[in-house]
Amino acid sequence: VRSDYQQRYSYIASIPKPVIASINGPAAGVGLILALYCDLRFCADSATMMTGFARRGLIAEHGSAWMLRHVVGPAHASDLLLSSRKIDGIEAARMGLVNRAMPLDQLSGFVRAYAADMAATTSPLSLRGMKEQLSDVPFLTLGESLMDAERRMVHSLKSNDFKEGVAHFIEKRAPKFTGT
Repeated sequence: VRSDYQQRYSYIASIPKPVIASINGPAAGVGLILALYCDLRFCADSATMMTGFARRGLIAEHGSAWMLRHVVGPAHASDLLLSSRKIDGIEAARMGLVNRAMPLDQLSGFVRAYAADMAATTSPLSLRGMKEQLSDVPFLTLGESLMDAERRMVHSLKSNDFKEGVAHFIEKRAPKFTGT
């Protein structure tokens, strides 16, 4: 695990399973920081988000400037950090801060169904490997990323999960992945 992901909030990136944020109300300051470190973020369209730091005389703490820049890009990160303005879920989705915004009454059911589908249909080995790849991307060149992907692919092709992935597809049945 990268030392970068062994800090107070960044440890979330080192959790081997996907971490999903479901934002149903205000997310400001540390609440927004926690969501930034999650792998996926869904919110109610009525949810509000803001960094708030500039309005409290603070800097972007806990790596939030780095995370925001990587999640939404430099222009949106600058906007959110420097203005500390409040945005709603619709705007958060439009700028890529969240994966999707929806009516509050649909959020919980959607997130549960999304997570259940992921748990039932995807390989834990694949999820763990791709999560590591996504976490490493900001620190690698394209060439390094390609070499890492090649190394990981060789390992994947030898895994039980790959064998199961092919078998369940051919047999037209639900997968029984083991994570090995």
